[in-house]
Amino acid sequence: MPLFESRRPPRDAHRDTPTRTARGRYAAGVFCLRSFLGATSVAAALVTTPGCSLSRRATWSDVPFGDDAAPPVATTTKTKTVAKTDPGATAGVLIDQALVAFTSERARARQQGPTSPLWQRIWLTTLAAIDDAVTRAPIASDLGAFVRARVTLEVELQADKGRDALLPDDVERRLASTLMAVDESVQELRAANAPGTLAPSPRLEEGELVLRAPLSRLVVSSPFGRRRDPFTSIVRYHSGVDLDAVSGASVFTSATGIIVYAGLQGGYGRYIVVDHGEGVRTHYAHLSKINTEVGALVIEGDVIGSVGSTGRSTGPHLHFAVTDNVGAFLDPLALLDLPFHQMTGQVPTSADRM
Repeated sequence: MPLFESRRPPRDAHRDTPTRTARGRYAAGVFCLRSFLGATSVAAALVTTPGCSLSRRATWSDVPFGDDAAPPVATTTKTKTVAKTDPGATAGVLIDQALVAFTSERARARQQGPTSPLWQRIWLTTLAAIDDAVTRAPIASDLGAFVRARVTLEVELQADKGRDALLPDDVERRLASTLMAVDESVQELRAANAPGTLAPSPRLEEGELVLRAPLSRLVVSSPFGRRRDPFTSIVRYHSGVDLDAVSGASVFTSATGIIVYAGLQGGYGRYIVVDHGEGVRTHYAHLSKINTEVGALVIEGDVIGSVGSTGRSTGPHLHFAVTDNVGAFLDPLALLDLPFHQMTGQVPTSADRM
C-alpha cells in the first residue's frame, strides 16, 4: 500500500518530444585512486592513504499530513557490538575509523597467535561498525572510504584464512552482506558524481530554482532516509524516495537543466541525472526508457524517460533523488514547489538523517 499520494494533471501530448541539445557539454570528470606502493600491508596502505503551461500541476501540499496522514518514520536497528559513535560523523569518517581500529587490533592478534579469540572479536566488531556506517547518508567525499573498506576486508580475510586464524563461523556470509551495502553506497556516490557534478555551473534561468513533481501522480512507497532494504530486510540508507507508477508512465524533468548522465548505473538500472545549475542535481532511476542524451538542454516538464523496473528493483517505480553542490542528498519531497535556496536550511539532508 502506498504511504501517501498526490496527483498531477495530464500533460499535453506535444510536450512528450525529444529534448533539445545544448551547445556546450560537460567535460567528463576523472576519478582515480592513488597507488599504494611501499606500504607494508594492503590494510595499512588503504587506511593511511589520504513550454506547456497547464492550469495546475501536482504540488507537495496535496499530500495529507498531520492528523490525516502523518508521514512515516523510518525505523532503525542497533547492533550490540558497535561502540558509541559521533552522531555528526559522516559514513566515510566512521568507516575509516573502523579500518584504523581493524588494522591496529590485527597487529595485536598476530602477536597472540592464530587461535586467539581476538580474531573473532575484531571481525565481528569491524563488520558491525561498517554496517552501522552504511545506514548513514553518504556524501561525495566518502567515496574513497567505501572503496578502502571493500579492498581491505576482502584482502585481509584471505590473509587470515591463510594463517588459519580463528574466525567467526559465518564471517564470509556477514562480509558479503556488508560489502553489498558498501557497493550500493558506492553506486549512489558515483551516480551523484556524474561528470561535472561538483563543478560550479550557472543557472540557465533567472529567478529562484523551484523543483516540480517528476510524475503526474505521486504515490510514495518508500521515504527518504533510513529504511529496511526490500531485498535483505536490513536497515540501510535510502538516498531518495520511491514513487510507485505503472510501467511506461512519463517521467518529467523537475526543472530546466542540462543532462549530465543518461545510461546504465548498476543497481539503479537506466538512470538520468539533470544539472539545474549551482551544483543542484535531480536523479531519476530504474527507468524502462531514456528519451534524452548527455548534453541535452531540458525545460521543466519535458519528458525525459519512462517508469520501469531496471536494475535492483522489486517492481515498476521511480527512484527520485536530489543532491546539492557538495554531493549531499536532500529529502526530495520536502523541496517540491518551494524556492530551493530558501528551503535547503530547513530540509532534511545527509547529516540530519544519520
